[in-house]
Amino acid sequence: MSAAPMYGYGYEEGRRAEVAALREVVAAMPGRTHLWPAGRPRVLLAGIGASHAALASPLYALRAAGLDVARTDCSDHPVAIGDVELVVALSQSGRSRETADLVTRFRAAGVDTLAVTNADTGPLREAAGAALTLGGFPDSRVSTVGFVVTYAALGMLADEAATGRIDDGWRRLPDLIEEAVSANDAVLADFAAGALASGSVDVVASAAQQTTAEAAALLLREGPLVPATAYGTRSYLHGPMDSAGADTAHLVIGDARELALARQLLEKPTAVLTVTDGTGVVPSGAVSVTVPTGLTGPQRALVEVCVLQALVSHTAAARGNPVDEIAFTREDTKIAALAEL
Repeated sequence: MSAAPMYGYGYEEGRRAEVAALREVVAAMPGRTHLWPAGRPRVLLAGIGASHAALASPLYALRAAGLDVARTDCSDHPVAIGDVELVVALSQSGRSRETADLVTRFRAAGVDTLAVTNADTGPLREAAGAALTLGGFPDSRVSTVGFVVTYAALGMLADEAATGRIDDGWRRLPDLIEEAVSANDAVLADFAAGALASGSVDVVASAAQQTTAEAAALLLREGPLVPATAYGTRSYLHGPMDSAGADTAHLVIGDARELALARQLLEKPTAVLTVTDGTGVVPSGAVSVTVPTGLTGPQRALVEVCVLQALVSHTAAARGNPVDEIAFTREDTKIAALAEL
């Protein structure tokens, strides 16, 4: 069993610290994006848990730009196969067993490997051929700071790979996050006290915002212990939505098609919270929060995750399940050294 990790922050402390950490990372990133070499026809994005969720929206943006990119949770690659030319591995702690193991195998097979991690030292950095480390910011057990900084770094690397430059929106993002969290907090508190005080949650998002759905569902499970499941909108339409009812609330994240889904769900006795950029018409009966317009998909997803972190806080209070309380002692998930593989 690996030693239990030590955390520098509780969840609420982490939420208060994450925007300042984001400012530091955004300021430091120019000049570091060369670590993702240009011209790679086949890239594999690798991560597990919250890091796997963080890969989803950058993956969509890279594919939309015409790049050949895939995503893995590391456990589905028992050997280094395929025509992969670069593995970009994300891990907040730098100690995820599956991620370090995958990077070790691909590097041994001659594939270039890049680790993106909050940790300055650790097994993943040792395993990878190159590493982008972000300063070892203190984090919380249910990740706040670590998720934000590693996700932002990956998003800016993806900008460079897709367009040759970091999008200017990242510099504005810390201020936009603070504004969006403050503006939506009261609505989220009311929704948590009512619809999320019991039962389960389906979290549904457009493909471009899939990071939001996966990260929010994981936060709700790890924090207030809510049975929560993430779906892409199109997959949700093909059957999973049919069980909608009073025992399952819905978070619906996106724009026109997601608002249409919200209207459909409200035909049943269920609670719906929409997360949009405010340009569409929210159906009567839905609760709504908004995020800024004019952002790239990955930038918008980070704002959405930070806004929904507040929903996690309020849901924990409504259910009486403290976010920082540990449900299980993790076995065999984090490693101290590569020798443990």
